[in-house]
Amino acid sequence: MRPILLLAACAAVLTGCAGTETAVRVRAAPGFNPGEHTYAFAESLQGVVDPDAARWEAAVAGRLAQVGFVAAPAPSAHYRVALSHDTHPASVAVLDAHCAETSPCGAPPPLRAPGFPWPGMKTYAHSLTLRFFDRDDGREVYAVSATKRDREPRAAVAIDALVASALARVPFQRETLREASGANENRATEWKVTLREGDRNAEPRVSGVSPMPR
Repeated sequence: MRPILLLAACAAVLTGCAGTETAVRVRAAPGFNPGEHTYAFAESLQGVVDPDAARWEAAVAGRLAQVGFVAAPAPSAHYRVALSHDTHPASVAVLDAHCAETSPCGAPPPLRAPGFPWPGMKTYAHSLTLRFFDRDDGREVYAVSATKRDREPRAAVAIDALVASALARVPFQRETLREASGANENRATEWKVTLREGDRNAEPRVSGVSPMPR
């Protein structure tokens, strides 16, 4: 029995946690999301070339449709949605309970040797930010950012996980924000989203959403 348990432990180390964890940060204005749920994507900045832009927008549009939003022509859309994403190398800290904040879930901290990059040990941070602007006055009424860390340098592989995380709830509930005075009701909140990978070509499924411990 002992060899079997040791084998299982080794497999757990190699594969990491059963689910993928992401960190989500939210900022919402009072009254976001009442009534009409039409939207249009904001135009990209001139001169910015993003080869994956169509994939990002398609993934976001698909998820927004699932939560009740309808695409509409820009002049009549209730919200303008600005989409941005980023991928960059990230340092890895000692692994703790907050997988999404420090390193890939279940991944041991890398051995460090000055001047020698260990193959496959580099960590990358992928992020997606969605900002909703009200058509009437142009103010930002909702912003959400999702972050995922892994060993993959390509941003495209993180699209589905980041979109599913950022739009796991629209809006994310803000009860944990509210203090007795109500003075900080609009400050940002942080959440941990757990995803389960679906079958091949299937979108990841959200299996858990919980506030980040303070």
